[in-house]
Amino acid sequence: MDRKLIKGGNLYAGQRYLSDQPAAVFVVDERIEALGQEALNAAESDDVQVFDCPDQTLMPGLIDCHTHLSLDPDLPDYLLRMQDPIPELTLRAVQTMKRDLLSGVTTARCLGDKDFLDIHCKKAQAEGLLPGPGLLVAGRGIRAPHGHGFVGSAFSGPENVRQAVRENISAGADLIKVYLTGTVRGPRGMPCTFSEDEVRVLVDEAHRAGLPVATHCIGGPGFDLALECGIDVIEHGYFLSQSQIEALDASSTWLVLTPSIFFSDQRLETLHGNLKQIHLQQREQVARVMQQVVKSSVRWVVGTDGMHAGLAAEIEHLVGFGAEADRAIAGITTKAADLMALSTEIGSLAKGKRADLIGVQGDPIQDVSALARVRTVIQGGKVIRRTESDKGALADSGNS
Repeated sequence: MDRKLIKGGNLYAGQRYLSDQPAAVFVVDERIEALGQEALNAAESDDVQVFDCPDQTLMPGLIDCHTHLSLDPDLPDYLLRMQDPIPELTLRAVQTMKRDLLSGVTTARCLGDKDFLDIHCKKAQAEGLLPGPGLLVAGRGIRAPHGHGFVGSAFSGPENVRQAVRENISAGADLIKVYLTGTVRGPRGMPCTFSEDEVRVLVDEAHRAGLPVATHCIGGPGFDLALECGIDVIEHGYFLSQSQIEALDASSTWLVLTPSIFFSDQRLETLHGNLKQIHLQQREQVARVMQQVVKSSVRWVVGTDGMHAGLAAEIEHLVGFGAEADRAIAGITTKAADLMALSTEIGSLAKGKRADLIGVQGDPIQDVSALARVRTVIQGGKVIRRTESDKGALADSGNS
């Protein structure tokens, strides 16, 4: 039996501080056994490893609600690099998963990769062969032949789309991803690239198998069709109208916000062609939509869209748009776990839950930039990272 006591300066259990308790978490094997004073009492034994993190806020491991394992915006022309051979994409995925984990992301939701690469990575991570976040995966993203989706595969016609869904389910997908629109407004606005018949078949096939459906959708007719057909999650939503935000608010559909594609200058530099200029031209309109969304009661969570180890920056953007810090952090902890239907396992610190927790230097509620100062990462009870400063040593998964 592996017993650990993690002691910090503050304890943020998930939407609440345990300010009247010592900042302590007692872990037995993969599970949290106790918090606060109860943790200290339970740990009074010679066979307990103690990890002291006096200047750190202990909090739940972070959840990236939208990423792509083999997508790396640090590379020039990174979208076009999705055409690289599968072995190269796989090596890239191995690197990005480790970067994410060391940044505090203990769980991630992958919205598609080439050739079921993400499904294989999920299995390898679960078996302890590959360090990285625990994964929920979509398999192949489904796009129209003439539609957007650098990470997707092309399918056309209701029966072809139905077959794509079935193949994803057979391969082990946890959700189905479909691309209904592009990412920026074009000369023809925001056309929807799938027909109603195709979308209804896709949703029906996924739901009959018990899988949720997510769609890359920035607004326009594609959004209206997504809500009408019962799609469960809208990804991005950059150009939603006020009436569409109100419709989303009145529905049970989730929205995943990924602001970095428009607001990370670093990311814009590695886009190909004239895409940087187009994103800059449309940035102000997207900012207005983000401001409206975060002030609404829409069920929203947060992802990086492959901006690996950049989840803290996404939160900073959203707080800049007017989101309350605790609400934004819920989008990568408690509410993120709700989206994934994993709230009994992850997203907050409580007895019996999986021991996924991090230590950040500072108070993330008072200063969300603390989320970028991750000093400790514990995943499933295993110490992944322990460092006293930015120049401290790292420990790979499984070491303590």
